[in-house]
Amino acid sequence: MRRPATHRRHSIRRTTNILPSLRAGGLAGLAFLALLVLAAPPAQGQVNPDSSVVLQWTAPGDDGTSGRASVYDIRYRTTAISGTDTTTWWNGATQVSGEPSPSNPEQIDSMRVRGLAPVTTYYFMVRTGDEVPNWAGYSNLAQKSTSGDVVAPAAISTLAVVGVGTTSLSLRWTSTGDDNTTGTATSYDVRYSTSTITAANFASATAATGEPAPQVAGTVQNFNLTGLSTGQLYYVAMKVTDERGNASLISNVVSGTPADTIAPAAVRDFSLGPQGPMSFAVAELEEHRALDF
Repeated sequence: MRRPATHRRHSIRRTTNILPSLRAGGLAGLAFLALLVLAAPPAQGQVNPDSSVVLQWTAPGDDGTSGRASVYDIRYRTTAISGTDTTTWWNGATQVSGEPSPSNPEQIDSMRVRGLAPVTTYYFMVRTGDEVPNWAGYSNLAQKSTSGDVVAPAAISTLAVVGVGTTSLSLRWTSTGDDNTTGTATSYDVRYSTSTITAANFASATAATGEPAPQVAGTVQNFNLTGLSTGQLYYVAMKVTDERGNASLISNVVSGTPADTIAPAAVRDFSLGPQGPMSFAVAELEEHRALDF
């Protein structure tokens, strides 16, 4: 069955709920859905990183308010309708995929739209088609803001230089968490520079490589920062990021100087030199001088 012009589509998980009939007064000759209710799930941090909303509405009919319609077309945007130009809004909206089949008139249909951006306001609209398809007018515009993980990890405050090598610094810190000081973050970003590091210039400092994966909050972690120059003073700082890309503030800034701390190897073959005739003569002469003295 042909649908109105198709635009970008977004994956969803479909649910259809047949609830007790909900009669909306004054809807004779229904040409659009008059009820579109949305509910966003509460923020779940790492447990529910996929922001989503639940759409719910009253099914119209095939012919006005009688009979069973054939198809829904649901679309959304992050901007509201400008003035009364609904057609332009609709044509530029994102179309979801997998809408439920219409239920009998005045029963409740619903679906969950997943994969939306967290903490973002969305506007939704639906149209209904019959078997021809004849398409109903536009529904009301429903608005809902998604939830999501917006809590960044706490900044590291325990960063320390615990050892130096010829071209390296040994670092140690205690992990914070995914949401402030709880949970497990996703990644570390260690930076170093020969100049003092601040929040303003952190991004321009040299990024280290090979940082360990964050452990659960409260875990002591170590990292060997390599590839440095002997005798050069370095400043080091770091940030923590969670799975949503929320980054912590800059950590405390530490400094250290790689140094040559490796002594020469000990001599293991030390012995007297060769004892030839000349050696004995010199030794005898020295002995006579000692006696004459």
